Amino acid sequence: MIILQGNDISVSFGERVLFSNVSFAVDENDKIGLAGINGAGKTTLFRLLSGADLEDFTGSITKQSGLNIGFMEQHIVRSDDVSVYDEALSVFKPLMQTEQELERLHDSIDRDGADEKLLERQMNLTEKFQAEGGLTFRARTESMLIGMGFSKDSLTKPVKVLSGGERSKLQLIKLLLSGSKLLLLDEPTNHLDIEASEWLEGFLSDFRGAYIVISHDRYFLDKVTNKTFALDNGTLDTYKGNYTEYLRQYDERVAYLTKKYLEMTEEIHRIEGIIEQQRRFNQEHNYITIRSKEKQIQRIRKELVPPPPPRKRIRFQIPCTTAHGTDVMTVKNLSLSVGGRELFNNVSFEIKYGERVFLLGANGCGKSSLMKMILGQIKGEGSVFIADWLKTGYFEQLQELRLTSGKTAMDFVWDDFPRLTRTQVQSALAMFRLYGEQLQKPVNKLSGGEAAKVILLKIMLEGPNLLLLDEPTNHLDLDAREGLIEALSDYKGTMLIISHDRAMINALATKLMFLHKDNMETFAGNYDSWRESLSQNAASSDSKNIKEPPQKSERVNGYKQQKEQQSRLRKLNTRVKRLEDEIEAAEKEAKEINLRLVQNGADYQKVMEDSKRLSELEAQQERLMEEWEKVVEERDAAENCRDNPTS
Repeated sequence: MIILQGNDISVSFGERVLFSNVSFAVDENDKIGLAGINGAGKTTLFRLLSGADLEDFTGSITKQSGLNIGFMEQHIVRSDDVSVYDEALSVFKPLMQTEQELERLHDSIDRDGADEKLLERQMNLTEKFQAEGGLTFRARTESMLIGMGFSKDSLTKPVKVLSGGERSKLQLIKLLLSGSKLLLLDEPTNHLDIEASEWLEGFLSDFRGAYIVISHDRYFLDKVTNKTFALDNGTLDTYKGNYTEYLRQYDERVAYLTKKYLEMTEEIHRIEGIIEQQRRFNQEHNYITIRSKEKQIQRIRKELVPPPPPRKRIRFQIPCTTAHGTDVMTVKNLSLSVGGRELFNNVSFEIKYGERVFLLGANGCGKSSLMKMILGQIKGEGSVFIADWLKTGYFEQLQELRLTSGKTAMDFVWDDFPRLTRTQVQSALAMFRLYGEQLQKPVNKLSGGEAAKVILLKIMLEGPNLLLLDEPTNHLDLDAREGLIEALSDYKGTMLIISHDRAMINALATKLMFLHKDNMETFAGNYDSWRESLSQNAASSDSKNIKEPPQKSERVNGYKQQKEQQSRLRKLNTRVKRLEDEIEAAEKEAKEINLRLVQNGADYQKVMEDSKRLSELEAQQERLMEEWEKVVEERDAAENCRDNPTS
């Protein structure tokens, strides 16, 4: 069933046409990825779908009656003084108001006794409260907060202490809890670590409704979408399948239409040759042939449509200076504390020449700080050895700190590489799709994606043999990410990369390093092979801290234990839910009996029967409550064990 439809939508800003005569439909269970380069109009389309008024907009958007569309801007985090948990709960304000009214009714009935009107009101409100998720909304909220990376301790912290990324994450959580049947998700994984991204993937796979997602995370898109809207050059085409399937279909379509176009143009040229030949013969019957062939050309021209352009790809190479050994880096017993908080302690590892190492870990565990310690930008305890023949290229996550210059993008690059000609610098920038007015834009006015490309270009021109890259894909669109991955695939030097981009990790990694507070775990392989090794539950190896699939050690054993804990938690939660349902059913029956007692006060026989049943229900409720308290205590203990495995 179609729940939303766009017909002949056109949007322009001044003389610039963003898209023209765009049409599409969204079915009730569609999981759609909205693809397009930065600036194609994806966010503008979201604004239209969410009901925003744009001046230069034509066309129509129709939606199913009563359809609730959820989008991030609805859930901006405004209340600085409330706790993280209460801010997330604010989505359920109407439900909490119902809960408060139920409490007032209950107090009133206990204090003044029940009449038929009050009991009926209480019954109706209870049914409404339960139907809208009143028994589970607090548990769902806490579960989502923890699943998305908030610790239990942080739930009571005021919102005002959150970072910008944490606020965005809280905003996303409120959207996911909103109960909307169509979600508009704009870069939902931007501030999530890998574990939280996986949690979100699981949530979306179970989501009963439709969503459209804008994301530069290819791995995420492939996991959570079954349809793709491709917004390109002012048009929108619909493809069945996820992002990778869309690319395959698009390339096949371009190849087919290009072949067909060339065949038709060749046929036109062939027929034109026949016409020219017939004209040279200059006989009457030749003119009949000419007219026939001209009509044939007209028919072909009517069907002749230029093929869509092939996908634009950013292609570049990162040259590598000569290596003079195999020992690149040795880190011993690194420790760092910031503001009295210990980030990590006694971290040690080695990197050999040619390795492609990805440094992984939860947000805030100190990955960027560790990289800065390696570079000597931050002082801590321990030692770092880096071979003196290495030439390092460094991409900083917070690159705006380096891009405070008022120089133009052109001069910002050229000043560091004066040996290049203007044409060479322009050509280099053009490889990253930076040209025209962008070259004259002050560096401090560049977008995040443009700034990332300028830094990557400078690294490319330096020709390093050691790359230290901190979230290099954060501001890049999918095409630029693909170009960077291809360039790094061909790179001959050594890499240490911090990234949550699982497509990049899969394509490049030869080794993963997981940063924990008290140690560094290493794994030989990429992301998918690591996940596979966890699921295989193979025998552990203690020869080294490096584990090769399908071998496992502490992390895998910990994973197995975690899965057992999760299984026990699920069973306990199921028991809690069953007991709550039984308690609820007993309460409902008791309220119905109380209502009958008011109505049938004159019927002695019925009053006796109802009173007896009411006593049975009260005993049953007491027994169920005792069992419920015991199971909840077990569940809380299991949750504490899960959240504090070493305690």
